[in-house]
Formats: sequence, C-alpha cells, structure tokens
Amino acid sequence: MKILVTYFSNTGNTEKVAQSIKNGLEGQHVDLKPIKEVEPSSLKEYDIIFLGSGIYASRVNKALPDLINAAQELPPNFAFFSTHASADSYQDGFKLVKRKLEKVKSKIISEFDCMGENIGIPEATIKSMLEKLPPEKRKEAEEFQKKLKGRPNDEDLEKATKFAQSIIKKL
Repeated sequence: MKILVTYFSNTGNTEKVAQSIKNGLEGQHVDLKPIKEVEPSSLKEYDIIFLGSGIYASRVNKALPDLINAAQELPPNFAFFSTHASADSYQDGFKLVKRKLEKVKSKIISEFDCMGENIGIPEATIKSMLEKLPPEKRKEAEEFQKKLKGRPNDEDLEKATKFAQSIIKKL
C-alpha cells in the first residue's frame, strides 16, 4: 500500500501529529510531506492520503482544498487529522475538502483531532483577551488555557499513532 501523510502546520503542532501518524504506519510505503511540497498530479499514485491541518477560524488552511481541487485524479481513500485550540467542538473544518471528495466518490475513512497549544499568540494577548471576559467565563477560559499548555503532548501523539494503525486495519 502506498500512503501519503501531508499537512499544513503553522505552529508545528500538526507536523508533530503527522510524524506520529507516519510512525503508526510502520511497514507501509509512506511519504511524509508538508502540503506545499505535494504536486497535485501525484495524488492519484496513493492508496490513501492522511490530510492534516491546524484549524483556523473553524477551517483548515486554504492549501488543503486548493491541493484537492487542483488534482485531476484522487485516490479512493482519505483520513483527516487536525489540531486546534478550541474549548468547544469546532465546525467541520474540512467542509470544502469533503465536498470535492464526495463529487469524485473518494471515501473518508476516519478523522482525528487533537488539541494544540496556540503558540502563535503572545502571552500578553491571551491575558488581555481573558481579562475582557466576565469573571465566570474568565475562570473557565483560564482553566482551558492550562489544558492546552504543551499540547499535543506524548499522550496525544500516541493516540495519533494508534489512529493510523486503526486505519490500516480497516483497509
């Protein structure tokens, strides 16, 4: 089986998850590439693509739908993975990608999401944002910020590895 693990990672969080997914695919032919290094014409060569991104304003990075839309042919199977700094369930960040895959009858095997510390926002900005919240919401948000610290952590990355292994068992 030929597998591509490709991703967009602004902070490095999604890249860590991508590497853990690759680790879970040991024994398979796996290419691990940032999405900017993937040629749309090469997608048809794979049996499955693990496609990942951070979630930004409830969406994956534009590079993902752009890649999928630029491809003439797509493989039969996809698995999605994402990292996010959301306390609540976010909207479907892969919506645009899914629309294209539905049209060409590619199957979405499964999805994996993981919290990731938003290391792109300065500490002072986060503190300022928290201070603007009502006291009861502020306490909740501060607790959530503590949960995000250091994520994805070793446990999250182990779950990503197991996610990849579970996909191989399904195929």
